[in-house]
Amino acid sequence: MLKALVAHRLFPKFSFPLLGVLIVSGLVSTPASATDPSSILSHQVDAVFDVDQHTVVIVDRVTVPAGLDHLRLGQGMTVSSITGPGDGAVDLTVAVLHEEDEDGPFLRLDLAAIGVAGQGGSIVLTYGGTFHESVKGVIFSRENVGNEINATISDEGIYLSVSCEWLVWNEGVMATHDLRLDTPAGFETVTQGARTRHEEIDGRLLTRWTAEHPADGLTLIANRYFVHEEPVGDGVISYTFFLEDDARLRATYMERTGAYIDMYEEMIGPYPYAKFATVENWFPTGYGMPSYTLLGGQIIRLPFIPYTSFGHEICHNWWGNSVFVNSDEGNWCEGITVYCADYHYKELESDDAALGYRRTVLKNYAAYVNDPEDDFPLTEFRSRHSGATRAVGYGKSMMVYHMIDRMVGREVFLAGLQKVAAEHKFTKASWSDFINAFAELSGRDLAVFQEQWLTWTGAPFLQISNVDFHDDGVRFELDQGESAYLLDIPVVLTTTGGEQEEILVMDQSHQEFRLDIPGVKGISVDPDCHLFRHLAFEEIEPTISQVLGDAAPTFVMDGPSPEIKSAVEGFAADFMEASSFSMIENGKLPVDLPLESYHANIVFNPGKDLMDGYEAPGMTQSGKTLFLEGKRYSLKEYDFVFATANPYYKTITDLVLLSDSPQRLQSLANRVVHYGKYSWLLMPHGQGPVLKGNWPVSGSPLIVNK
Repeated sequence: MLKALVAHRLFPKFSFPLLGVLIVSGLVSTPASATDPSSILSHQVDAVFDVDQHTVVIVDRVTVPAGLDHLRLGQGMTVSSITGPGDGAVDLTVAVLHEEDEDGPFLRLDLAAIGVAGQGGSIVLTYGGTFHESVKGVIFSRENVGNEINATISDEGIYLSVSCEWLVWNEGVMATHDLRLDTPAGFETVTQGARTRHEEIDGRLLTRWTAEHPADGLTLIANRYFVHEEPVGDGVISYTFFLEDDARLRATYMERTGAYIDMYEEMIGPYPYAKFATVENWFPTGYGMPSYTLLGGQIIRLPFIPYTSFGHEICHNWWGNSVFVNSDEGNWCEGITVYCADYHYKELESDDAALGYRRTVLKNYAAYVNDPEDDFPLTEFRSRHSGATRAVGYGKSMMVYHMIDRMVGREVFLAGLQKVAAEHKFTKASWSDFINAFAELSGRDLAVFQEQWLTWTGAPFLQISNVDFHDDGVRFELDQGESAYLLDIPVVLTTTGGEQEEILVMDQSHQEFRLDIPGVKGISVDPDCHLFRHLAFEEIEPTISQVLGDAAPTFVMDGPSPEIKSAVEGFAADFMEASSFSMIENGKLPVDLPLESYHANIVFNPGKDLMDGYEAPGMTQSGKTLFLEGKRYSLKEYDFVFATANPYYKTITDLVLLSDSPQRLQSLANRVVHYGKYSWLLMPHGQGPVLKGNWPVSGSPLIVNK
């Protein structure tokens, strides 16, 4: 299997949460466990880059630990010599084998032929490669991950990702790295570890990066950067590597780096590295690697990124980039990083913001995992590559941590995080390590919880029935579907004295409850979305994500001009990231298909008859004037995008776009995909913020009043 990416993807959240620090006292920190040096692959690398010829020549003095029989190297490399133990030359025809697996071709270095199989030892590899992938077609931060490159060396820049396997590795061990890099003068390199040499000699820049802590791979980037550094925290250096010398941008990222490191040291434990670098890329990326993040130039300049997704990437230096993932039980780190970063920022903002985030997680699960074949247990999650894998691997995982937090209490929960971070620093951890820490510190048996939430597919679907209010309390029945989860169900009772929450333990598919509380006037089951569950249809307003979750939407035009038709075709190609899609030009929605075969429609500039079929609460249109939620907007100044129920199948959500500009219309495809949680968008023709909002929900079948 191809090496798992150590880079953690950045997914922008379009919000401006407050930052703060969770103050925790009385927590016990366990000393970090040291990785056994004898089990580490050690690299001492000299690499010389020629950007005109697109080449790199590498001499790697590798210390191989005992117990290995092979190493892997990327197919793009050519090995010129191998020196085994005792300075003996190795026969390359025997030692270097061309093989292929499900991920493609690679070079297999036979350690028996080299003379270090089993017992380990030191070898010297000399090899090189030519890399010149084009970055013109790179697309990043789309719903379906794709169109990314592995490696390129050119005058534009140098990028060698872990995926191109430019250093030998073995999936059974981690590695340390000591890199001596020779680049043209002006080409500043950056990677993980500490910069211990930086010297220009005879038109060449010689840089040394020492990464003494074990990692599961290494990515290298170089370009004509303006480099600045400042101390932050206790002995930590903050770097910025920017393609333009932007003092204001630099100051923002320096300040945010210090703020996030302070916050996570308080929450999780000491920052694990000597530096953190914010690195600008010349093509679109959003990666977090040990001790640095690599952000495309457009992303890095978005005003909200330093206050949202940037913190997510810094948090990954604890989860995933120093406590590594033992994927035998699935990838746990994306969920806990979302919980400690994206969701935590919403908690700091307000209770309503946190509730909104949890609702969005559940709505995304409904939107992207509407086909049972797209669902899977958390033990099978490895990485995000679609909306469905994000909804489960990020969203469901985050909610599992939230449910544990509710069960054991915040202080114990944070103590558990600190315990795992300390005991597994620079080693691999699994879901069980987290669950066991929470169980040990809380005194609760979490075995059933672990089994059902990690190994089962799906989620409970709660229903309430036979509600009987009486003078002394209320009786009712709950159903949760076919699978009988063990659930702590929050039930909020409205009484003559106010609201109060009760936690009900449910362990059957169908269960009766009686609450002897006088004066109950209403009951609401999980109104604040504390459980990971299937939302009822009535609990979900139409959102853009419901259309994004449809694998084969139909693009509908209503008698378009040739210019608009061409723009819609471009929109569809960008939206689908494909060259083939279903289109209708006569403004007639499909009506003769069964519900199970019906797909969402994306409708462009509908005429009056087609527009009249769509309902949107609080929205009316008169010519070029739009009335929305009590305010007036001109469609000469904004493009309008909104999600609404299909006129024929109310459980299907369509997307309607109003724009009279072919140029703007085509460009909307790459914009609306970032706003999936919203029902409507007003996108200004010129400069200015995108206005956005959600339709009200119609109600909830889990709320019953007397």
